[in-house]
Amino acid sequence: MTLRILGGQFKGRILKSPKSCPTRPTQGILRQAVFNICQQQIPGARFLDLFAGSGAMGLEALSRGAELACFVEQNRSAARSIRENIQILQVTDHSELLVMDVFRALKTLAKRNETFDTVYIDPPYGQTEMIRNVLQELEKNNLISPKAIVFFEDSTQDKELEYESPRLKLVSARRFGIARLYQYEAE
Repeated sequence: MTLRILGGQFKGRILKSPKSCPTRPTQGILRQAVFNICQQQIPGARFLDLFAGSGAMGLEALSRGAELACFVEQNRSAARSIRENIQILQVTDHSELLVMDVFRALKTLAKRNETFDTVYIDPPYGQTEMIRNVLQELEKNNLISPKAIVFFEDSTQDKELEYESPRLKLVSARRFGIARLYQYEAE
């Protein structure tokens, strides 16, 4: 499957994707939906791409004017693809890649008092409890800015996540083929 940037400055550019790891690239239609939803917030935003895979979501954000994309990917083969994509698009000054477990990365970012305007969480399907834990860590460590948008993707085969929080409010849960996209907004 060929991954391309869908909009913005790098529209049409082909991205490298990891060959030998179990990543699942986010469908083009789902990526387009995410950026249609948050298009007003992306220019100048700080974007956090968790379980980044090829980095397509964060790179799409940079293409559309984000100030920074922080990629978190534990798999070394996938991280290599992200590094190559960052270099190909020449966005090194606006990118950070953390090659580590997501929870360790969230602690690292919290120690640096980082905050993000848009967060995309895309773990392997079947990890509903992990998503809940990631959302809790984002909140506990104050990593999401006021009015931030948090998206996460899971499979329609997975049990729907019910996440209650005084700070994050569920805006929508939409189906895209076998994927389900949740959208939360910070208050």
